[in-house]
Amino acid sequence: MNMFKQKKSLGQNFLINDKILPEILKAAEIKKDEVIIEVGPGLGILTSALLDKGAKVWAIEKDFELIETLKKALGHHKNLKIIHQDALFFDLSTLKKYKVVANLPFNIASPLIRKFLESANQPELMVVMMQKEVAEKIVAQPGNSERGILTLAVEFYADAEIITDVPKISFRPQPKVDAAVIKIKPYPHFGSEGKQVEPELFFKIVKAGFSAKRRQIHNSLEATLKIDKNVVIDILKKSKIDPMLRAEDLSLKEWLNLCQAVAKDDILKTNE
Repeated sequence: MNMFKQKKSLGQNFLINDKILPEILKAAEIKKDEVIIEVGPGLGILTSALLDKGAKVWAIEKDFELIETLKKALGHHKNLKIIHQDALFFDLSTLKKYKVVANLPFNIASPLIRKFLESANQPELMVVMMQKEVAEKIVAQPGNSERGILTLAVEFYADAEIITDVPKISFRPQPKVDAAVIKIKPYPHFGSEGKQVEPELFFKIVKAGFSAKRRQIHNSLEATLKIDKNVVIDILKKSKIDPMLRAEDLSLKEWLNLCQAVAKDDILKTNE
């Protein structure tokens, strides 16, 4: 296993520090025989720990050479299923109840998280490792300049918290940045907590708001959605949002209020 050569194009940074494993396993609340999706199993250090907990691990790996390495090391285990595929194209409808526990390839961490959360078949829980700066964007609070579309994409579907930081020396080859473990818990009944907003409308409004991040929210919405300035300011006031704020200043509740007001007044259809 030590002879495997990392491929930079696949965002491979293999976890070699097993001291972080207990925190990951505790956060993931692993139960015997439950299905765990592990994207990018790497050298199998987390895979082995999950199997030791009695989980049924579906390890999704794009790299054929790494699959052969994993088969030699762990292929004998009856609870391990190794899938040779790009995880971004994996069909989640084949699963019932499952969790995601993984050291995500750094270069596709964001789209992978969105894939799982935006799926009709969401995981019960995600405990994943990624670049620290990406994890900090996900949990960025209103007023934080790191807050953006990824933040809202996660907040719309789930609660998220950083569990622990992971220094870059915990990986081989050593990346240029530190990592973090983040726990993402999807809402148990989507839409039951006052979120009566269609995802398509939500993301259209959010993307418009962040289209010119440093501009005031009314300017971004007006320019991107092609809506008259006075109409935009009026709808913001109806939503109890200060038009002078920037997109990063708005809470999830304010975005939802804005979407509900837009839908109620049918503004977008009026401007089509």
